[in-house]
Amino acid sequence: MPMRNLTIKDWPMFDKVVRDPEVCALMLEAILGIEVGHIEYVDDEHFEKSYLSGRGVRMDVFVKGGDAVYDIEMQAAVDFDLVRRMRYYQAAMDTAALKEGEDFGQLPESYIIFICDHDPFGRGLPRYTLEHGCKEAEELAVNDGMCWVALNAPAWEKEHDASLSQLLEYVHTGRAEGHLARILDERVRDANGNEAWKERAMGFMTIEMDQRARLRYVEKRGYAAGEAKERDRFEALITKLTSEGRLNDLESVAGDPEALSRLMVENGV
Repeated sequence: MPMRNLTIKDWPMFDKVVRDPEVCALMLEAILGIEVGHIEYVDDEHFEKSYLSGRGVRMDVFVKGGDAVYDIEMQAAVDFDLVRRMRYYQAAMDTAALKEGEDFGQLPESYIIFICDHDPFGRGLPRYTLEHGCKEAEELAVNDGMCWVALNAPAWEKEHDASLSQLLEYVHTGRAEGHLARILDERVRDANGNEAWKERAMGFMTIEMDQRARLRYVEKRGYAAGEAKERDRFEALITKLTSEGRLNDLESVAGDPEALSRLMVENGV
């Protein structure tokens, strides 16, 4: 049976397409309405861990450009802890941004973006921009350099900016209207035409689904600490295999939770 084609909502496809600096800059400009300029660094599946015993974060696409950093996430499934997840990602990005002895004023402008294929806050808006303010003086500009954006792709028709509306339409429906959406669709079709890459991507997705099922089982059994430990082990395994150029080792354990556990043990995680 032939494999299904992946869409921009599948994380391996999103990572592959958006890691292109040109595509990444166009997407950021459509979402944020600002000129991003030169993109100097794009890293998909970027991993940050601020201290040894803490939980790490694996970002879909981490970007450095000019004096700012960006995290772009594709969120097809509902995440009830979305804002707290943004908070944790922000902490990880900020901790990694400063070297020892550097001043807090050297923290770069930062943007965390979640492209959701659902309404994350239930207000029907196509875009939710979350910034800190002062309750007692709403006119006070806090200027903390942080901006969090959650997009609601199903509400694409309500977005007045054509580029963003077309991006959200493409995410939600797959219809490619407009310059950016057509570029994305072309890159998606090219990737789907690479059967070897698509097979690897499907394998990685299967492994992730297996891991999520394991975590749900642990959570249902009431082992909150165990759930966090399992998640950290899986993230540590991905980080180790990525650094050693051995991601293909994950394919051999797709669909086999016991083999995945053995691979973790063999790699000391």
